[in-house]
Amino acid sequence: LAREFNEMLHRFSLQRKILAWAGDNASSNDTQNTALGADPNNSYDPVNRVRCFNHTLNLAV
Repeated sequence: LAREFNEMLHRFSLQRKILAWAGDNASSNDTQNTALGADPNNSYDPVNRVRCFNHTLNLAV
């Protein structure tokens, strides 16, 4: 999924327009976050990941 997402970003020239990545707490999203940050052509910084508050709240309750 990470590879396909990166290819889509490049295809539509969006790799320099990513400010944040939003997702739930699934480990696959951790992989996606790492992959986005590893691509030197992306403006994305893995520190800017936004975790889904509703999902976190649901797990806490």
